Amino acid sequence: MTQIKISVMNEENSKGKQIHNNGRVKLKNISVSYHTRGSSVIAVEDTTLEIEPGEFVCLLGPSGCGKSTLLNCVAGFIKPTSGQVTVDEELITKPGPDRGMVFQQYSLYPWKTVIENISFGPKVTGRGNESPEKTGKYFLDMIGLSKYANHYPNELSGGMQQRVGIARALANYPRVLLMDEPFGALDSQTRIIMQENLLRLWRELGITVIFVTHDVDEAVFLSDRIILMSSNPGRVIKDLKINLDRPRNTDTTTSASFVELRKICLDLIRDESLKVFEKEKK
Repeated sequence: MTQIKISVMNEENSKGKQIHNNGRVKLKNISVSYHTRGSSVIAVEDTTLEIEPGEFVCLLGPSGCGKSTLLNCVAGFIKPTSGQVTVDEELITKPGPDRGMVFQQYSLYPWKTVIENISFGPKVTGRGNESPEKTGKYFLDMIGLSKYANHYPNELSGGMQQRVGIARALANYPRVLLMDEPFGALDSQTRIIMQENLLRLWRELGITVIFVTHDVDEAVFLSDRIILMSSNPGRVIKDLKINLDRPRNTDTTTSASFVELRKICLDLIRDESLKVFEKEKK
């Protein structure tokens, strides 16, 4: 296998401990407002959050609570109305290769092969210590799709396409991996496999991950911390530490600790959803 210099998380550090100095994310007093039809809508209000290097953090909450808005602020796609976002103390004002993004829709280039999709970013940015082709082959091997290198996206299943999307985001060696409901369109069995694959990659690379999901079980299974958000306008209502042993597998989901954490999340989300329901009735 091609040897590429990356930060590696070993099993001793498999509970989300940092192994490098990159990937510290800070959101300070973030508010985001939209103007529509002559009125102003507050999507996120006065949110402050800090994520440590190498942490896996999920943003969870009812629909419309601002999870994706916060993620897009970190990505640099949205400029906060007030407040600031930094990654390793660098102010974020626009997208950059130091932050990799994975969407629910696979967003692969249909006219490029799998290996061309993965190596495209390194060709443009020049990031990494090896050639774009070697980098592409390395990450293609990591996701277990080496024999599909010369296939086109429409020749792959949904799960395979999303694995390529993840590899493409990682090929730029980002400090932070941002994921917006990446497994939402997959069937339940494929989704479980993808979650386990993602955790394996995260352990091996030691990268900071911020993951948006509506799925409580997914959030508890994946994360070191869950940031629970209120209904619109979005605010942080609970920062929940997930003290479950790693590495995790399907047995994790039947443990008493998992069930208890799941209930805490469900109760909070239910309360927030009821607030929205009551507000809409008035």
